Amino acid sequence: MSYDESTSQKRQRTSTSTTMISSGGTEEKKKLTATLTDLDVIDCSVCFDTLTIPISQCVNGHVVCSTCCKKLKKKCATCKLPILSRNRAMERVLELLRFPCPNSDFGCSEDISYGERSIHLEQCAFTPCSCPFTSCDFTASYKDLYKHCVDKHSEELDMFECGNHVYIDLKGGERAFLKEQTTEEGSEGGELVVVECFDTPYARLISVSCIAPNVPGIGLFKYNLKLDSSHCDHLSFESDVMRVREVSGELPKKHFTMIPLYVCPDYKLKVSMKRRAY
Repeated sequence: MSYDESTSQKRQRTSTSTTMISSGGTEEKKKLTATLTDLDVIDCSVCFDTLTIPISQCVNGHVVCSTCCKKLKKKCATCKLPILSRNRAMERVLELLRFPCPNSDFGCSEDISYGERSIHLEQCAFTPCSCPFTSCDFTASYKDLYKHCVDKHSEELDMFECGNHVYIDLKGGERAFLKEQTTEEGSEGGELVVVECFDTPYARLISVSCIAPNVPGIGLFKYNLKLDSSHCDHLSFESDVMRVREVSGELPKKHFTMIPLYVCPDYKLKVSMKRRAY
């Protein structure tokens, strides 16, 4: 992953370093804030992605990431000399650098160390999500997206409450948009759920998605679909609700319900939601 902001401009980043100051036989740690005026210095000279530990170098000091070192068979791409050692000074610099979360524009205030970057991004609740309405290009954290949809698309939203069924009338290619009704005091809103309907030559597919990042504790639901039809007995299906940051409009590959075509002309569909622990 590269931190390039522009291919034609040098990248700048404010970072925090730690300096050891000796005073009267004792050592004291002091944090200094500095600006790294060219982030290209922490890029691999071969693939131009941000360097990862371990960092290798040739006898002339040219550095490469571990992935490129293996691909080059320990032969420097710049000077063709052997890559024989690790650059532990650069590794230490990377360990001390701290970056604003890439989702800072969407509300995350965390400063993360180089080593924590991947773990933090997997758990960041401010990972941006896209508005599920096709005519809208709004993008925000899932909580801000909920507020946006309530404010801007309220006429197209139906309400759901966990444990209660909601009747939905859908044909192939259509979507239903549901907002969670919350009764908790001080709640900032619930979750957004999209029910999609797809027609295929053999069956109608129904998928249910929650607009939320795939992080622990957010958007965890199971759904239950019940079909009442004059052509067959009552049908019931249950599956996990997928968490998606953007509704793709593509045929689902998992966690969907398949309704035989002979049932489709005459059925009533109702869906209920319940939260799951994981």
